[in-house]
Amino acid sequence: MSKPVPPPLPPRARKVAEVTPFVPVHAPIPTADGTMSTRQKLLLADAALALRDEQIAARVVHYKAELATSPELDRITEQVVAEFSELQRMSRVALPGPVAPPGPLTDRDKALLEIELIQSLKTMLSRVFRRDKLASVIERKLRELSKRFARLYFESELHEKMRGAGSATEAKTIRQPEQALYYALTRNHDTVVKQLESFEYAQPELLERAKDMLDEWVKGLRHEFLGRTTPELNALVSLLSEGLTKFFTQELPPLTGELAWEVVKEARLRDAPAAGDSRIRPGYKIAVDMFPAFRQAFERRFLQRLVPFAEDEMLAKVRASQGKFRTETIRFVADPRIFSDVCELVCDAVYDYLYNDGFLDLPADWRARLRGT
Repeated sequence: MSKPVPPPLPPRARKVAEVTPFVPVHAPIPTADGTMSTRQKLLLADAALALRDEQIAARVVHYKAELATSPELDRITEQVVAEFSELQRMSRVALPGPVAPPGPLTDRDKALLEIELIQSLKTMLSRVFRRDKLASVIERKLRELSKRFARLYFESELHEKMRGAGSATEAKTIRQPEQALYYALTRNHDTVVKQLESFEYAQPELLERAKDMLDEWVKGLRHEFLGRTTPELNALVSLLSEGLTKFFTQELPPLTGELAWEVVKEARLRDAPAAGDSRIRPGYKIAVDMFPAFRQAFERRFLQRLVPFAEDEMLAKVRASQGKFRTETIRFVADPRIFSDVCELVCDAVYDYLYNDGFLDLPADWRARLRGT
């Protein structure tokens, strides 16, 4: 992974000194010396999955809202439906006689179907998660993850209060003069601007220049403050990269069969077909209406393996650093948003691969979102 740099500042605005509003993340946190229990790690996995579900719900609603306001797309959809209906009508005319719908699957049929689904999913996962070698798609996703990780880290640093702490009121310890000045100015930015506006100026442009100088000063403090934390971030990125590479090339490949078994069982894919219904189509393809259950099961089992392993790897190296990392950094390592991002990047790539390989159908809104990333 390339070394991250502080994110670029947004264009100047009156609220330039503001950062993302602080939203406490209620999730298990490591002890001061960097340890977590197994239960805490599983709770952290649950928190990451909950974040992932919230993000998906928000994106799907936004995407479908855009569809509803597109008359052109509605006309195209109506045309496609009409053409499909005509093809169906012509097919019925060409048939020599009525075809009876398939009957309900027997228990033996379902058992065979389940075995086939498990074996197919295992085979495909084995191609994505290879022993001793990162697949190119996973390698690309890890590079993107390093950028997201850096943004989360810098965002966390810019807040006065702890991220991932049990209390939303726990303030950070000031370790740099630039940090103290940045917090003080951002906290009182609006008050300072109002005071500037209350003065009498010989020329109107002097007020604008005073505001510009305030913004430039805050930006300079921000760069200086974040620049001093960048070496610690670079060390964390290396730890995360090493841990995830080990997970995807050593830990997960031998478990693809177990993962496939759990997902197919938990999503109850064997029970999808019914009389006259073809949810699992010829070739044992998982249809669109079964995707939500499949996704939920896959991501839960994926995170339950990823989070404990990655936390153990990272925290063990943090402990071995003998005080190199601050308390707030140790807590940041357990931010569920990190693992939610890993889940999004890697699992979306898996679904795309399964779709292209003919094993999985994806909803139209999901495919559109993948094309947009």
